[in-house]
Amino acid sequence: MDNADANSSLLYGAYIGSLKIVREALEQGADIECAEAGTVLTALHLAVGRSFVDVAKYLIEEAGATIKPDGHGRWPTVIAAQCCATEEMCDFIAAREAASASGASGGTEGR
Repeated sequence: MDNADANSSLLYGAYIGSLKIVREALEQGADIECAEAGTVLTALHLAVGRSFVDVAKYLIEEAGATIKPDGHGRWPTVIAAQCCATEEMCDFIAAREAASASGASGGTEGR
């Protein structure tokens, strides 16, 4: 699988909430920070918007996804609000963004 295919698989896996596909794509060399061409959303933004907490948690805590704005400047918490994410997702991503902003580690980057 080439990098473009691995990236597509990563984004698809995040969109449908498949932790298995996400893991396999990363093992095949997908770029954790790649974004969809049309939406400029990363796998993390996709998982957050679709309320796949297990995928978002894996991406941040194990795969090293950076908490940062998408290509339109929207932070994951904004995506969560715009997509009416579950309370569990909103609580999780708000806590992770706050930790990121305060400089805590865990695969995140401060604002």
